Amino acid sequence: MIGILFVFTNILTITLFKKVALKNIYINGAEFISIKDITENSSLQLPSRLIFIKTKLIEKELKQNLSIMQISINRQIFPFGLKIQIQTRRPVAFANREENGKTVAGFVDKNGYFIDNRYLPDKEKLIFPIKIIGWNKDYKKLISLIIKKYENNDDLQVIRISSEGFITLEEKFLRKIYLGSQIQELEEQLNLIFDIREQINEQKIRKKIKSLDLTDLTNPKIKVFIP
Repeated sequence: MIGILFVFTNILTITLFKKVALKNIYINGAEFISIKDITENSSLQLPSRLIFIKTKLIEKELKQNLSIMQISINRQIFPFGLKIQIQTRRPVAFANREENGKTVAGFVDKNGYFIDNRYLPDKEKLIFPIKIIGWNKDYKKLISLIIKKYENNDDLQVIRISSEGFITLEEKFLRKIYLGSQIQELEEQLNLIFDIREQINEQKIRKKIKSLDLTDLTNPKIKVFIP
């Protein structure tokens, strides 16, 4: 028994110090994310000895750089290598962002995370009612808040964020809604939007709304089309 344990321990030690190559990477859950994507978006360098691969660091890097929902990387003895299990994000809106002076097209999930075109299968078939123009990582929580507020309403068409952080919504009912840059007031502004919508419907106001200005919550302004 001691001899068997000794042999097994030696095999385990030798295997842990073996070098992982491209052929030893096993990816599950995202066929459109390649080994090249993994190495280009993390500190993983191949070949590398299995025991020295920093799985938690690589998970953190890939989750951030590839906008992955969940990822787990495990060292394996049999079969030898790395097993990478990926759970991707589900897009709910089109989006674009500025990067090094260029416009990058992609998508956004309900939590406001940007998803690059490259990491979505059959993207040509995707159809969404909402587009986010000027996505910025500093505004992903706000984008998520807006998307979730309109989750059961298909009126929202555009979330526009200027380079200065001025937020404007475009929707079917109230047309343009100016929210401004006071991001700490966003939740209150969104609640007010739906209160105003409800009041207009209850009072059966027939004039078409041109815009709603909520940049000053103490003085909301509604403009209507004048015939």
